[in-house]
Amino acid sequence: MHPSIKKSNILIIIAVLLNTAYAQSPELVKKQKPTTRAITPAHRLAYKGWRERHEQIVQKVKTSDPKLVMIGDSITHNLDRPDRAGLRKQYLDQYNTINIGISGDRTENVIWRLQNGAFDGIKPKVATLLIGTNNTDGNHYLHISTPDQLAAGIWKICSIVRKMSPDTEIVLLGILPYGYKPNHRDEINKATNKIISRFAAKDPQIHYHDLGYLFLKDHGRVNVRGDLMPDYLHPNVQGETLILKTLAPVISKLMRK
Repeated sequence: MHPSIKKSNILIIIAVLLNTAYAQSPELVKKQKPTTRAITPAHRLAYKGWRERHEQIVQKVKTSDPKLVMIGDSITHNLDRPDRAGLRKQYLDQYNTINIGISGDRTENVIWRLQNGAFDGIKPKVATLLIGTNNTDGNHYLHISTPDQLAAGIWKICSIVRKMSPDTEIVLLGILPYGYKPNHRDEINKATNKIISRFAAKDPQIHYHDLGYLFLKDHGRVNVRGDLMPDYLHPNVQGETLILKTLAPVISKLMRK
């Protein structure tokens, strides 16, 4: 066979494979404008772990009456780990807390879940929200949100909670610091925090708290404490302890409001 024909065949095969991969990738099924991606509901049902976690949350919501709901991604999800049992008992169980965090979620995934059973019928006194770091992760996701886009996604989540449970007090947490040295992802997160810190001016039932300082050395510069965030992203038990200990009086006060 002529070499040029072989080359053409190879190129055709590669194109077919790429098209197939594109069609099967849940992240690429919907073509969305980057400006709307962070606010457009998106599920991850193709992933078994995500689907099962969402279904468990929906079932738990149907049979519970929580005073506290925690919304977020892996940082929140990790509070359900066995090594956090003591923290749950000390800080969360008294409120019949439901943890609706799922690892890997971006704002668009949380929006979809809230609109598809993860918040149905419950009226918690307080809801915490920590979300956004996956929207700025260019290592595992194809699309990175700008600060304005990410803030819009976070605002939409707050708006959904407000619509579904008008009296719920929302404790909005700033996106935690990322990385052992200055980096672009962390800069986007910090710029987003500046925007969402002003949400309370639009909704007095939103209470913004940036706990990033707990994890930083050198007076707030990006130098994450490895003893609290071994991977420079996820708090370990000691890091989660600091978060819950710091939030405890905030939540307690809002519960009495």
